[in-house]
Amino acid sequence: MPPNVKPGVGGLSLSRNGETLVVAGGDGKIRFIDLASGELQRTLEGHTNVLYKAVFSPNEKLMASSSRDRTARIWDVATGRELHKLGGYRCSVKAVAFSPDANQLASSGNDGMLKVWDVKTGAELKSLVHINSADIDMSTYALAFSHDGKKIYASNGDGTISEWDVTLGKETKVWKAHDSGSLALVFSPDYRLLASFSESALKLWDTSTWREVKSLTTTTWEDLKGLKGFEGLQGLSSLSRHSGSIAFSHDGKLVAASEMGIDPKQGSYLYVQTYVWNVATGKKLFTLEGHRFDVDAVVFTRDNRFLLTGSVDTNIKFWNMKTGELHRTISLTKSRKNE
Repeated sequence: MPPNVKPGVGGLSLSRNGETLVVAGGDGKIRFIDLASGELQRTLEGHTNVLYKAVFSPNEKLMASSSRDRTARIWDVATGRELHKLGGYRCSVKAVAFSPDANQLASSGNDGMLKVWDVKTGAELKSLVHINSADIDMSTYALAFSHDGKKIYASNGDGTISEWDVTLGKETKVWKAHDSGSLALVFSPDYRLLASFSESALKLWDTSTWREVKSLTTTTWEDLKGLKGFEGLQGLSSLSRHSGSIAFSHDGKLVAASEMGIDPKQGSYLYVQTYVWNVATGKKLFTLEGHRFDVDAVVFTRDNRFLLTGSVDTNIKFWNMKTGELHRTISLTKSRKNE
């Protein structure tokens, strides 16, 4: 990557002990940051373009990353060594996820291919395609393994969610979840709910019936029309709305999602907001503002006290989940000086 590329945040992951924050950077680097001090511990380099995700394996011995450079990669966490470079994509690789036993890795991209890999050897086991069409967004934006690792759930550019049988490599269920592409997908900690998110609606699905149990609204025109910059707009339909990331708190009581509103004529940001809801009641608890550009990563601390939001603006903000107030900020631009 060129030296002047800013390290915007593409993804955030926390170690099990809650002490280490892993940042997937817009400059292609994976950064390990001490959560308490905000100090940079080390950096993994190898990708040549923007990173979207960097996630731990269940035992935290390995890490997987996905990038705009059309590869996914597997790393040894202890040594920082790149073990496997996984290719075969024609476009960006948007997501990666380890199976619960850490023996397989799934990755998906903008070219519609969902690939399953052998973690030990780096061999491609399967390549799955939900749809192949020049007229429909065939991207697979996010994915997650079921609790037993037998199924993969993927959110697709055509607004559907796919269920794949890992052994058979076949799509066993597909349903229309959103009017447009779903960019985020995550299970609740107890796997009783699956959350999907796309343009103004976060939906919760009961995993025993696969029925929608809640649809949580991000923002309404009444919330926005009095704000600066909205004077010439005629309603939400005149906005270009972009969904970011979603996350459950570790006790499953809260769910968060980020969204950006852009004036399509001016190309300027009208709002950048992150929302927090009570899962049981569906009540919106907080609307968090403070980032200048896309918030592409949200994660709760292990003790559920704080929500972390990571943005293209290179900042990671800590929000108090009792008050909704900003607690502290980590600047990747400052930490970069120590590299």
